[in-house]
Amino acid sequence: CSGGPSEGSEAKAKKSRSSRSSRAGLLFPVSRIDRQLRRGLFAERFGARAPVYLAAVLQWVTHKTMDVAGTICKNSKQKRISPSHLQTALQKCSVLKQPLRGAAVPRRRRRAGPQSQRVASPSRKKDTKSKKR
Repeated sequence: CSGGPSEGSEAKAKKSRSSRSSRAGLLFPVSRIDRQLRRGLFAERFGARAPVYLAAVLQWVTHKTMDVAGTICKNSKQKRISPSHLQTALQKCSVLKQPLRGAAVPRRRRRAGPQSQRVASPSRKKDTKSKKR
């Protein structure tokens, strides 16, 4: 036997060198979320499991959004998910609407151009008869 007790401590050190994301079975970075929570000064203290839980929630929301957007993309016979597919997915899926209810979803920006002033136009009377085209 060479090394004795020091050999066991090295094996433990090598064994515990897995990331918190891999230990939790997540793809999202738990350590990065932990760092952002600490830097953001959201609270004085928070538990060790808080960034793990937040990473899991963010991963689930992302997975669900991409899944619904992919379905919308397939239905429209396109091969790439565009921002409009993502926006439609957030609007259509009731499961995604609920967690994002308070957050403002950014809308498409229009090109800057000359601003025209709106002028009040006279109201039109609705036709009761339907017209055939």
